[in-house]
Amino acid sequence: MSNVSEFIAALEVAQKKEKFTPEVQEAAAGIDVAALVAAVEAALAMGETEKITSEAQAKALKAGFEFATKLVMMLKTAPGPFEKKDLYVHFKVAKGEVLQKPGMFDMVKKQLFGEWEKIKHYSPQKSEALYIEHVNNFIKQYQLRDE
Repeated sequence: MSNVSEFIAALEVAQKKEKFTPEVQEAAAGIDVAALVAAVEAALAMGETEKITSEAQAKALKAGFEFATKLVMMLKTAPGPFEKKDLYVHFKVAKGEVLQKPGMFDMVKKQLFGEWEKIKHYSPQKSEALYIEHVNNFIKQYQLRDE
């Protein structure tokens, strides 16, 4: 099981409107924290292509993912491009986006495409949970700014 306690703490603070931008606070509104924690744990424990069957958990995971996409912008220091590649590819899979094969001279896009190809078969829910887990790790490493 994964520990996403920093992410959950940030969610609860945003729900209380104690910190962060109005956009982040709005993304946090209405998320069922218990259902989200259960959904993240379930998604991380399931296979790559499995899906969560609980509608409440699936809804909470989707909302938690959308919150995570806003929260990652609140890091005190931006992660480097290599660190962000996992966020990028999990974002693309979670959103159901297909990457086009880049030209042979675009090395950065070639690397991202290669990473995406490794996980493109994952269920969107698995990628949402992995995205949240990566954001949690970035919070531990880089801390969050208040606004």
